[in-house]
Amino acid sequence: MRRPSLLIHIGLMILASVLIVVLALLWMNRFTRHGSSVEIPDIYGLPESEAVRLLDKADLRYEVIDSVYTTEVPKGAVYDLSPKAGSKVKAGRIIFLTLNATSPRNGVIPSLVDVSERQARARLLSIGFEHITPSYVAGSFDDLVLGVQSLSGQTLAPGTRIPLSTPLVLLVSVATSDSIPHGDLAPYDSITGTGGYVIPRDTTTHILEPDEDESWM
Repeated sequence: MRRPSLLIHIGLMILASVLIVVLALLWMNRFTRHGSSVEIPDIYGLPESEAVRLLDKADLRYEVIDSVYTTEVPKGAVYDLSPKAGSKVKAGRIIFLTLNATSPRNGVIPSLVDVSERQARARLLSIGFEHITPSYVAGSFDDLVLGVQSLSGQTLAPGTRIPLSTPLVLLVSVATSDSIPHGDLAPYDSITGTGGYVIPRDTTTHILEPDEDESWM
């Protein structure tokens, strides 16, 4: 009688072990959602509320990590997401969103007088300004910034807060006309904002004469 009893106990131990392993695998599969994947919906250009609704429906979470200002999508809409739309991810994954700001981001004009054009451009770029055009004007020294203006000719004093998308003109002094093609520089008048040559940012082949109409800018 002892032998059958021993076999029964061994069988029960094996059965219990198998049951424990099966339950552990089921728990791990549910906990890690192994094999469960969803497709990230295309929410580009959608308002945040609509984007969140679609993410919730897909069993995905979200986190806003940045904002930009652009005219490509409506204000407050989704401009970018990571991972990208159409990617397959596990359910419950956090999707990182970049939204379009409701107003332009501003930057403060720094003091750039008497620094080189290269230093001034690097400083403005580090702040976030992107549209920077040099205007070469007659001065006592080469390659020194005399100030910053808007395209309309308005002087932008240090500390001025303006949208980062604003095009800026760097006034750069040139001591000799040899530094500028096509003749002499007209003296720059800081009061009227006239004189000098403007060289577009992307080319140095087109030079504006001092009296040329700059309304095209």
